[in-house]
Amino acid sequence: MEIVLAKTAGFCFGVQNAINTALSAKGKIVTLGDIIHNELVVNNLKEKGIYPINSLEDYVDGKIVIRSHGVGKKMYEQMQERGIEYIDATCPFVKKIHNIVRNAFEQGKQVIITGEEKHAEVIGINGWCEGSAIIIDSEKEAEELDFVDKECVLVSQTTFSAEKFKNIKKIIKNKCKIVEIFDTICYTTRDRQQEVVEIAKNVDIMLVIGGNHSSNTLKLFNLAKQYCKQSYLITCIDDLSKVVKQNARIGVTAGASTPKELIMEVIGIMSDTQGKSKEMLNEEVAVNANNEENNLFVSVVNAESAYDRPQAGKKKRVTVVSANKDGIIVHYGTKTEAFIDKSEVELDEKDYNPDNYQEGTEFEAVFVANKGKGEMIAMSKKIILQKELEDKKVQEIINGNEFTIKIDKAVKDAGLLSKLGSYTIFVPQSQIRIGFEKNLEKYVGKELRVRKIEAKNGDKVSGKKIIASHKVIAEEEKKAKEDAFWNLMIPNTIVKGVVKRFAKFGAFVSVNKNDCLAHISDLSWTKVEDPAEVLEINKTYEFLILDANRETGKVSLGYKQLQKKPYEEAQDKYPVGSVVKGVVERIFAYGAFVSIDKGIDGLVPVSEISYNFVKDANEAFKVGQEIEAKVIKFEGSKITLSVKALLDPPAPVEKEVEITQDDIKENNEKRAKANAKKFENATAQNKKPRAKKVATAPVQEEVKSWTSESVSATMADLFKDLNLSFDNKDAE
Repeated sequence: MEIVLAKTAGFCFGVQNAINTALSAKGKIVTLGDIIHNELVVNNLKEKGIYPINSLEDYVDGKIVIRSHGVGKKMYEQMQERGIEYIDATCPFVKKIHNIVRNAFEQGKQVIITGEEKHAEVIGINGWCEGSAIIIDSEKEAEELDFVDKECVLVSQTTFSAEKFKNIKKIIKNKCKIVEIFDTICYTTRDRQQEVVEIAKNVDIMLVIGGNHSSNTLKLFNLAKQYCKQSYLITCIDDLSKVVKQNARIGVTAGASTPKELIMEVIGIMSDTQGKSKEMLNEEVAVNANNEENNLFVSVVNAESAYDRPQAGKKKRVTVVSANKDGIIVHYGTKTEAFIDKSEVELDEKDYNPDNYQEGTEFEAVFVANKGKGEMIAMSKKIILQKELEDKKVQEIINGNEFTIKIDKAVKDAGLLSKLGSYTIFVPQSQIRIGFEKNLEKYVGKELRVRKIEAKNGDKVSGKKIIASHKVIAEEEKKAKEDAFWNLMIPNTIVKGVVKRFAKFGAFVSVNKNDCLAHISDLSWTKVEDPAEVLEINKTYEFLILDANRETGKVSLGYKQLQKKPYEEAQDKYPVGSVVKGVVERIFAYGAFVSIDKGIDGLVPVSEISYNFVKDANEAFKVGQEIEAKVIKFEGSKITLSVKALLDPPAPVEKEVEITQDDIKENNEKRAKANAKKFENATAQNKKPRAKKVATAPVQEEVKSWTSESVSATMADLFKDLNLSFDNKDAE
């Protein structure tokens, strides 16, 4: 006996994804309808606590898994309105049909669906055009359609007969003036149908394993009967009793919803203990290699692929099956399907455009870890692009250019490892940062900017290994920042700084993230005890650079130097002529110093205390005495005050006789004439005059007071014009 197992037999990726989604979900899970048309699988899910519900009317609680067949638009809206949490496991091929139908309906086109009207997938598709689609299941129904001039769009159920669809397309083209046709039959369905025909033609017995409610299984069975008279539908092991055992060539295939366990059990029973087929042996190898938890739902691996299992990082040439906003479905080798997530297509996810990946497009991709598409094989095109780009950078790196790596591994007491293209990058522990780094693990998964350095003794360097350092970059950046900072620290230059903290001796100010000190004596022109009296923490101010010393790393700042001095403010506040109040602070003989504002005092000279004569200011004031005075002079930082200016002046003294300059002159002239007359008389008589006393001015009325604005006369002035001479005889 020889058994020929179809390579496409078993779960398709859409079914596999729905099952694994349900199994991996947390909490209570229910499915909207049977997750697949296979009683064995549904019962196994029930054993794991996952039960189906027929409609939302049966929903009580838990998360709903939408099976691979998909649902209509209203179903989503109803779940959202009721606040039901759901997980969408709709097959990507079916999702694509939903989008086509929705767009066609919005454009006013007539939607035509080839498929089974009561099939869940068709019901869901029709729900995206509000149930307005025309559904046909045969060439006859297509011929009976009566179209006028309406523009149409034709789609198909994913598991519909490829041969039927081909015939229906021709009919629709002839009936519709304008029709857009989308061949939406899943490629796995088409491959299964083609393969069952080829096998059925070359075997004596054909077994089609699957549920009798499965659309794709029934189609496979109907095709098999056309080419092999002894074709049997096997829904369970008991159905094998109707198969006539004989030494024959047996073909085996299975629908997309058939678990591998049932396939293997059928093959085991049909084969002799010593006559197992090559295909079966290979299948067992594949099953053992893929033995995982919940392995009831692991996809069937055909004989060829058992020897070609995906390995992470392995490169393959792939062909696009379909592309949508979520990613690209491809097949490789023997048309085994794989999925490339949108984040794994281009270097930048924003550059991904499904329209650039039409069916049949080929490119290279590598196998990667699964990213949430059930057990579907995951691949990446982005890794290929990154590797090509990174390898181009290697020459620049070798020349000393800076580059960025993502740390993959920490080697204890050694350093960090990363990959760049086909090169291994090693960062020694001493080259991670300025200073020694003990904790290497914290760098794993993080990016690090590095530069190639020469290997030291002990560093093992091969042609594909680069020794790199982040420390050299950090040191250069530190020096550049320091240079930039000190180039700005020029004395008498104004800079902005943020006050960070206070000390008794001053305030620490951050200038370009460097600490500088503003001494307390340079904060205010008046004495302060605490920097908080002048500045606020975390507030930005302008400061004057007083001194900068790079060797010591110290910068002195001044704040008061940019503020007005107290006497400059006082000149505006207390102009000459204004009246101020103040307190006597210090007293000297020549005057008293009066405080009129903080840090501002003025002098009251002793002459400005009173109209009466004051010999010593201590006679008029006491320390602490509050007085009122008038500003009479403002020169530099000196303010002169007057108390006397605020007092009433004394009444003027009356004058009894007032002698003027003219009076004196007239009196002198009279005296001179009288004396001259006497002298003439004496000479005429020839007689010596007797000695007389020194002439004096005649006594006049007593002068009590006098004033002269321009002349001050003395006794000498009064007698300066008298030419008097006396001889000794006269004197005697």
